[in-house]
Amino acid sequence: MPPLRILCLHGYTQNALSFTKKTVVFRKCLKDIADLVYVTAPHIVPIPTLNTPEEREDDILDLEKLEPEAVPYGWWTSSPEKPLYKGFDESLTGLREVLEKQGPFDGVMGFSQGASMASLLQLLLERPHLSPVMAGLKHAPFKFAIIVSGFEPRDAEKLAWYTNKYDVLQQMDGDDENKENQENQETKTLFGVQGASLHVIGRNDVIIEPERAEGLLKHYQYKAPQTLYHDGGHYLPSNAASRQTYKSFVQSFV
Repeated sequence: MPPLRILCLHGYTQNALSFTKKTVVFRKCLKDIADLVYVTAPHIVPIPTLNTPEEREDDILDLEKLEPEAVPYGWWTSSPEKPLYKGFDESLTGLREVLEKQGPFDGVMGFSQGASMASLLQLLLERPHLSPVMAGLKHAPFKFAIIVSGFEPRDAEKLAWYTNKYDVLQQMDGDDENKENQENQETKTLFGVQGASLHVIGRNDVIIEPERAEGLLKHYQYKAPQTLYHDGGHYLPSNAASRQTYKSFVQSFV
C-alpha cells in the first residue's frame, strides 16, 4: 500500500519551512504510513505583536532582512471590527492549484489559522458548489482532517457554510463505522462536515482558548469528532500519548 498523503497548513505568521521544523516529531511518528506536504499561504502579514501601523509597515519593509523561515504569512487577514476574511479567495485559489498539481491528498492537517483553513477546505471539497473558486475541481473529499488549535470562522459567509443542511455524500460511506451510522439515521441529510476529524486542544492555550477551539466540534457531528486534549498551550503536543493518538488516527485510514 502506498503511504497516505496529508496536506499541511501552517498557522498565522508562519510558513511551510517553519511549520515543517515545528512538526518534526509529528512527521516522524507518521513516517511509515503517511507523506506530509507543506505549503505556504500567499499573503505576507504583519506580526500581531507590533502595536502601531507605523511599526507594522516598517516590519513589512524589513522582510528582506529575515531568514526564510521567519517571513510571516497568513491565509487571510481580519479583525473583530471587520470579520470578513480578506484574501481568503486568493488562498483558496492557491490551495486549489496545489490539489490539482500535487494531489490527490487523503487528508489535511492544520495549525491555528491553518487549522481553520483546513476545516473549511475539508468542507469545500465535500461541497465545492459553495465557492466559485472550487467549481469544476476534480479531487475527492478528504478522508480526514487533523485540526490543531482550530476555531470556528468569524466571517459570516464561511460560518454559514457549516450551518447549511446538505445531502449525505454516498461515495464517502465506504467504512463500517459510517455504514452503521447511516443505518441508525432516519434522514440522509447533515449539517457541517461529513468527513472524519481529530481535534487537538490545549487546555492552557491563551491564543485559541479551549472554548473557542471546541466551537468547531458541533460542525463535525455526522462522524463524531475525536478529541485530544493536552495540558499545554498553543502548539502541537509531541509526548508519547499524543504521538500514539496521531498514529492510531491516521492508521485507521490506511
